Amino acid sequence: MARSHGHAGYQEVTPGCQMGSLDTLVVDMPPGTGDTQLSITEEIPITGAVLVTTPQRVAVADCVKGAEMFTKVAVPILGIVENMSYYKCPGCNVEHEIFWIRST
Repeated sequence: MARSHGHAGYQEVTPGCQMGSLDTLVVDMPPGTGDTQLSITEEIPITGAVLVTTPQRVAVADCVKGAEMFTKVAVPILGIVENMSYYKCPGCNVEHEIFWIRST
């Protein structure tokens, strides 16, 4: 199946899906305006959202926009995951910061 993006992609893929009752549905969405997220909240009852970001400022800003959009439509934010914050070398077992040094 070709990878689809945005609201049109969501509408293109979901009509043929018969998912039945789900405990969890994971949807990987690109950052952006929130149109796709809004479309999904209009069509699927959502009990919560987990947002994933990387440490770069622009990625965090997109994550904040997504959180604000979900808050506006009363979808609780269950958590935020920071992905790729460091790389742990299997040879020396040292954590190497990829994007920036975390302040403690």
